[in-house]
Amino acid sequence: MLEHINNLKDEEKDIIIHSPLYVSLLIAGADGEVNDTEKKRILELIHTKTFSEKYELRDLYKTLDHDAAHELRELISVLPQEKSERNEFLIQKLSRLNHIFPKLEHRFQVQLYKSLRQFAHYIAHAEGGFWSVGAVKHAEQEYLKLPMIHDPEEDSEE
Repeated sequence: MLEHINNLKDEEKDIIIHSPLYVSLLIAGADGEVNDTEKKRILELIHTKTFSEKYELRDLYKTLDHDAAHELRELISVLPQEKSERNEFLIQKLSRLNHIFPKLEHRFQVQLYKSLRQFAHYIAHAEGGFWSVGAVKHAEQEYLKLPMIHDPEEDSEE
């Protein structure tokens, strides 16, 4: 099952597995609150990625999908209520990926990073707008490119 992260400590595995939830809640909650439409979209995306994602990431999404609704509720219940504190908590969790990525196979790092960026984009557009024009709120835009996570492809070029 999650062969690409077997060599990690349990806490590091947990961050990898839950990183799509951290990204989702950061983007969805950037405007203050995670609404039901965004929660539904998060769960739909996790499920979709169990079969649409590249082989290396499918197991990660299958593991998360197994109990995603419960995991999402649990995470929301422990997050700080105040927006800036919540955002800082999620940014810190996601920033930990920068220390975990070097322990992973480069291809897996790149695929996970791209997948998380896609997740951010999809969640930002969850509420729609007219043909998705203007769908990304200003508060979400700040985090959309996940600036707290270093792009593994750029890091390998240095």
